[in-house]
Amino acid sequence: MIEILSSPPHVAAYRFSDQLTGEDYDACIADIEMRLAQFPRIAVLGDISDLHGLSVDVIGKDLRYALAKRGEYARFARAAVVTDKRWLVAVTGVVDRLMPQTEMRTFAPEERVIALAWAAELDPSLV
Repeated sequence: MIEILSSPPHVAAYRFSDQLTGEDYDACIADIEMRLAQFPRIAVLGDISDLHGLSVDVIGKDLRYALAKRGEYARFARAAVVTDKRWLVAVTGVVDRLMPQTEMRTFAPEERVIALAWAAELDPSLV
């Protein structure tokens, strides 16, 4: 399940819980694309502390979307990951090194407000 969180227009903020479905993923991507149409760069916040799984079609959709966005990764300037899972903190650290154009940080669930403030600090007009 996905909840689109209230955020500044240049910040795509979501809370994922339970099982993420293809429909949830489509809603998330539609929201991201709407923000990318308005700003040269955006920040993304994903609260995944209550996510318990992904449907198979989500994995395929995510791979296709990632491939379609090659060359545009710099438009995703910041990514805040809210989680209490240590393995996701480690994965985020690895991805941060692999994607130097995107500044990534993890936050504990009780720091979601801080995570949103950090993501919102991004100046979306800078290219």
